[in-house]
Amino acid sequence: MLQQLPRYVIPILILLGFYTLASTVSRSETVLLLSVYSGLFVLLWFWIKAYSTLGGVLLVGILCRLVFFDHLPELSQDFYRYLWDGQLQLIGINPYLHTPNELISVVGFPDAMLLYEKMGSLSAGNFSNYPPASQFLFKLAALAHGEDLSDGVFVLRMAYFIGELGLFFVGRKLLLQLNLDPVLLAWYFLNPLVIVEGIGNLHGESLMLTFTLLGLLFLFQKKAGWAGVFMGLAIALKLIPLLFLPVFYRFLGGKRFLYNCTALLFVSLLIWTPFWEGSMAAHYQETLQLWFTTFEFNGSIYNIIRALGYQIKGYNIIRQLGAVTPFIVMGFVLMFSFLRSNRNPQSVLKSLLFILSSYFFIATTVHPWYIINLLFLGILSGYAYPIVWSLVVFWSYTAYGSEGFKESLFWQITAYSTVYGVLFWELFKGSLGEHFQKPNFFTTEFSPYSSR
Repeated sequence: MLQQLPRYVIPILILLGFYTLASTVSRSETVLLLSVYSGLFVLLWFWIKAYSTLGGVLLVGILCRLVFFDHLPELSQDFYRYLWDGQLQLIGINPYLHTPNELISVVGFPDAMLLYEKMGSLSAGNFSNYPPASQFLFKLAALAHGEDLSDGVFVLRMAYFIGELGLFFVGRKLLLQLNLDPVLLAWYFLNPLVIVEGIGNLHGESLMLTFTLLGLLFLFQKKAGWAGVFMGLAIALKLIPLLFLPVFYRFLGGKRFLYNCTALLFVSLLIWTPFWEGSMAAHYQETLQLWFTTFEFNGSIYNIIRALGYQIKGYNIIRQLGAVTPFIVMGFVLMFSFLRSNRNPQSVLKSLLFILSSYFFIATTVHPWYIINLLFLGILSGYAYPIVWSLVVFWSYTAYGSEGFKESLFWQITAYSTVYGVLFWELFKGSLGEHFQKPNFFTTEFSPYSSR
């Protein structure tokens, strides 16, 4: 049926789908939300395989993002905390030193009470967890925040939009450097998860990924210093790329790896030092621990262990499990860093993909936008399961139904069974990336267990 439509009709339907998500769907309208989101994947699959060109991907991607520019995020309330942290900086308060609960009775900046109430009790009761480069962006947004919240939102969205345009061109160059077709960008640049959670809900993963890809671009050229600079900037936006650093040792060798770490450390000191005062470090560490010992949402293996804990112990064992989870994560990092060769780009990329995937598989909290981190690594290494995950992770929004917050065991089991099924197929039968694009764009030459 889709084959019979004129070529221009499908991009119009894609735009209408994103417009619907940007203007008419609330978080509690589960059926409509998931139907439109899933429908976009079907349209994109057909259009990318049948008609897409690099210029078309860029144009349609820009237009899909522009429909969100008048949109106050509906699916996530995190942006209220962004503006709160930015306003604190404008009045000279370090956002890492006090919780909103401690300050609400003494601050008097625009919309303080509105931001406080809308950010939610969980955010209001904890210290800020957003790294310093993100805080600089929040301050910029707060400068534009006048009588209307949308002013600050527009500035932040424009910053992320510029970052995503940068990612398009950096990603194209990286794909060409790896002898891959640049049209593969479509599965990132047009991915509904990237557009809805990045531009729509203002999560900074895409901006962080722009600097990560720049770091990888210079890394694969053996320009260790510049790779360290851009990885340092990425880490200052989101901490996730910290997990990648040990993988670079074998690829760069000892001397270049030292240059890489020195440049990264220098950039980090420049960005982090302005916020480093008083109990900042202790508060930040305390906040990070919450992701291991307190917060729970859409977990995978963790949910199984938690259920066993209730059977054996009779209570939630998240605190005990959280105490050992960081060591398990470090075990994965060391295993993929030093038990694989990591001496060529494909080996490095697969190690990064499996490190990050392992982390999300055992995490207690996996919000939909976290999976943005996996998408480009999957595209570069030929694995399809991150694309599948970017579809099914959105099913976690079924927790926000009309009857209030309640996670659905059915949707969780269905989603993770799908992801694990594709993952295990790819591990033992070969990567499926070529089936998400025109023929022969990927090969199965490299096995994830290869010594390369």
